Amino acid sequence: MSRKHAVIAFAAVLALVAGPFCAQAAEIYLDPATGKYPPGVTFAVAIRLDNQNQCVNAAEVDLSYPKNKLQAVAVSDGDSILSIWVQPPAIYDNYGLVSFVGGLPGGYCGRVAGDPTLSNKLATVYFRFPTSTSAATVAQIANLTFLSSTRAILNDGEGTPAKLVTAGASYSEILNGQYAPLDTWQNALANDTTPPEAFSIGVYQDKSLFNDQWFAAFSTSDKQTGVDHYEVAEVPIMSQGLSESQWNWIRAVSPYLVKDQSLHSMIAVRAVDYAGNIRIEHYLPPQAAPPIKNNTIISFLYLAAIGILFVALLKFL
Repeated sequence: MSRKHAVIAFAAVLALVAGPFCAQAAEIYLDPATGKYPPGVTFAVAIRLDNQNQCVNAAEVDLSYPKNKLQAVAVSDGDSILSIWVQPPAIYDNYGLVSFVGGLPGGYCGRVAGDPTLSNKLATVYFRFPTSTSAATVAQIANLTFLSSTRAILNDGEGTPAKLVTAGASYSEILNGQYAPLDTWQNALANDTTPPEAFSIGVYQDKSLFNDQWFAAFSTSDKQTGVDHYEVAEVPIMSQGLSESQWNWIRAVSPYLVKDQSLHSMIAVRAVDYAGNIRIEHYLPPQAAPPIKNNTIISFLYLAAIGILFVALLKFL
């Protein structure tokens, strides 16, 4: 299945959960649309959705930037209205591309009445003009555009693409240190002390995935800097006395093919945000319940023998 068809199917499933919808148009744009920044200083660019009073439940975004002029430092899903990711926000340096596919059950139908904030963010990208060892005399101008593959999907249960308008942005470089605005990405990292949101781990089998082998599914969000990555550890029962720092953590994505297909190990997932805050959740399969230890069995048999002997003595008294 192509990514296009996967997005349509994804949106249709979300709409079934949600209910009513509106249909017409939408706009995906960058905020701010213009700006001037000195080299080496990161600045934040929000990718936003103007639903124009329509209900949208999924978005596929491909943002192109000139990689020879601008560096993409990070992309964050913090404060995103999207809550389920088919393809989490990622930077593809070789192509000068920021890409993601996400959705939300119920759809996004606009700002809630009385909400003073602009709650229509899909993701935030942090850029910077690279520093140069030579004295530059011509300021760089970087134009950002959305590719034609960028789409918004209506919450109609059929995965109908919305009529979409996209608006890019243009950023220019400041030479000679005219002023130095706050490094927004470093500031965001410094102020983020909250771990990602709590989440659950599901373990499933499906004939269409991993040849019907057991796999784990998990997902969470981080409302500050966003989730950077996940790590998974499978911990056999005999190793559960070890501390979490001693577990064999490996980077992973969801869905994750379980290595212990007998399901006799605990599965732990560690969500790490960009600031390094960690949330760890655990899944203990029924088969992984701790067995009765040998010394416990011996103690039980010893007590049972004493009880039988005591009963026998009573008969002679």
